[in-house]
Amino acid sequence: MENRLWYVKKAHKWEEALPVGNGRLGAMVFGNFKKERIALNEDSLWSGCPLDLNKKDASRYLEPLRQAIFEGNHEEANRIANEDFHGYWSTNYLPFGDLIIEYDNVHNHHGYIRELNLETGVTKAQNDMLCQSVFASYPAQLIVINIKSKENISFRIKLKSQLKNKVYTENETLFIQGRAPETCMPPYYHVGTVFDYGSKAMDFCGAVRVIGNAEFGKDFISFNEQSEATILLSMATSFVDFKSMPIANAKERAISYFENAKSYEELLAEHIADFSSLFNRVELDLTSERADLPTDKRIKHFQHHKDDNNLIALLFQYGRYLTLATSRKGSQASNLQGIFNEHLRAPWSSNYTVNINTEMNYWCTDICNLSECFEPFFEQVKHMVENGKTTARDYYNCSGSCAHHNSDIWAMTRPAGDPLGKAHAQSYAYWQSSLPWMLNQVFEHYRYTEDKELFEEMKPYFREVLDFYNDFLIEKDGVMVTCPSSSPENTFIDEGVRGCLTYMPTMDIGILEEFFANCREFGFETPKTPPIPIGEDGRVLEWIKPYDEKEIHHRHVSHLYCVYPSATQQSEEIREAARQSLYVRGFGGTGWALGWKVCLWARLDNPENALNHIKNQLFPIFSLPSEISQHGGSYANLFDAHPPFQIDGNFGVAAGIAEMFKRKSLPQSWSGYVKGIKLYGNRELSLEFENGTVTKEEITAAQ
Repeated sequence: MENRLWYVKKAHKWEEALPVGNGRLGAMVFGNFKKERIALNEDSLWSGCPLDLNKKDASRYLEPLRQAIFEGNHEEANRIANEDFHGYWSTNYLPFGDLIIEYDNVHNHHGYIRELNLETGVTKAQNDMLCQSVFASYPAQLIVINIKSKENISFRIKLKSQLKNKVYTENETLFIQGRAPETCMPPYYHVGTVFDYGSKAMDFCGAVRVIGNAEFGKDFISFNEQSEATILLSMATSFVDFKSMPIANAKERAISYFENAKSYEELLAEHIADFSSLFNRVELDLTSERADLPTDKRIKHFQHHKDDNNLIALLFQYGRYLTLATSRKGSQASNLQGIFNEHLRAPWSSNYTVNINTEMNYWCTDICNLSECFEPFFEQVKHMVENGKTTARDYYNCSGSCAHHNSDIWAMTRPAGDPLGKAHAQSYAYWQSSLPWMLNQVFEHYRYTEDKELFEEMKPYFREVLDFYNDFLIEKDGVMVTCPSSSPENTFIDEGVRGCLTYMPTMDIGILEEFFANCREFGFETPKTPPIPIGEDGRVLEWIKPYDEKEIHHRHVSHLYCVYPSATQQSEEIREAARQSLYVRGFGGTGWALGWKVCLWARLDNPENALNHIKNQLFPIFSLPSEISQHGGSYANLFDAHPPFQIDGNFGVAAGIAEMFKRKSLPQSWSGYVKGIKLYGNRELSLEFENGTVTKEEITAAQ
């Protein structure tokens, strides 16, 4: 099995470039030997600053809102929620800028190849004269670019950014310094000021130093007649923490990372030792492969041929690779695009969408034997629990803590939406179950690691969120229910009226069933939850009543949380109802939706249906008109195509494939072996299998 992406032409679009990252720093490498672009990101570069934008009188409208929901007055419920119960959009994750390399007369040579080695985390572009290598070092906290040539060549280094900036040289260092906007609204919002720098947002600084001979101009670095040079790139911002104004010295921070600089050979060896020690814990070989084909052609070939099961293995390992690239100890949590974003006003603000997407980013972390990468997720949860105390009080007049469907680096917990209360946000904004879901995922991490210190550290956060639900739950027909709530982003038809706000949707039942069980592990007393409802048609009901479905093939399958990712063991009756629900939902969907369905079919022990969704996720999305499609798939660089790009689908499909191995439920077309799948109790599973049947199994203690 060859863990390598490779191509015979440069990247023309961002979705063709190859990613490297160390959790904090990210780079998309195009491999252009005329004018190379390396698109840069730093994980703390967000718009805005910590502000309390909760609607302070929102709790006044809670009872009228509940009354409208209980009475089935959907239009009135929507009106109250949007006009009187609204919040404010999240802030925006921002692109740092680009490092440009202007080469002189090297692009016309022959034998061009660019590649990404997943095992080493190094991307290369080379022809018969030149080799350019790029990696993001976690030990050094630097982006490292090495250029070697058989003949002396000349080239120039420049920096640029879409954000307000200045570029200059000082003390043999090329700097870019700039400022993030204070206001940066989502790209679908067009009312009033949607982008403004203001005075309270963070600063950023990039710094470039070189190993080799170079001349420093006013705003560039020039290399003349060189056969080798190493470029060291450092990036930093003035971010302090989620509750403090961003007033750190970004320039001093950026310079400080150069203290880690060593020779290129030492930096490379140190990086590979760190990266490979984690990546190589898991091996997978499905025996048939077409690694002789460039990856873009290989994806197309896969649609019509059955001789490349290892493209699925490559997709699995790519999810693990991206976990290492986007989430490491000390970094921010992985957002909608991981850390890779080129847009000033990114799709969905490239934020934390915590009604599925952020959680999905971490589904594969433990089971794929990368538990060390989980810490940033728990840190984000801690920050949200802290800020959620204000939201619980302002919106629900409750103790404890709650959060809704969006968050950001400032740990936003309020409902997202038009600050003027004029958006139709009812299908997504007023769902309050993100924190119990996220804490369930932290508890799942504990099941894998058995970290006793983590168990004690989790306890007060579970207590805070439990306190909220003890106050928030309200009796309806003799049952304690959530209200208001929704089945995220989906809608129903009730007597000809379109609605979405409801009480105790099935997703809430599934989340709270698991959350309360986890709370009892700490010795807490908890409320009771109603059973998972099954409709007369044999499917799991999505809402409190068997409403007509507005979108029968809707991308979210929130009502099936009880099956996956929940750790709660469900009856065969519920599992069968979930199967029927999935059949009706269909085999299409956006990128991350396909990943969730892979996980569900894997958990339901139907490997053939899981495989069908994996194949759908490998559908080629190579042309820009497809950006507006609802057909998920993969870009040429194997990034998940929602479309547009969202990284969660990469993690979701990797988790689903790992779940198939964990449950030893494999398609008949799979033969080969897997080593290192992680199990509960800090154990590892290795399997050999032939035509879908396991022939050898070994469980050992994790290394």
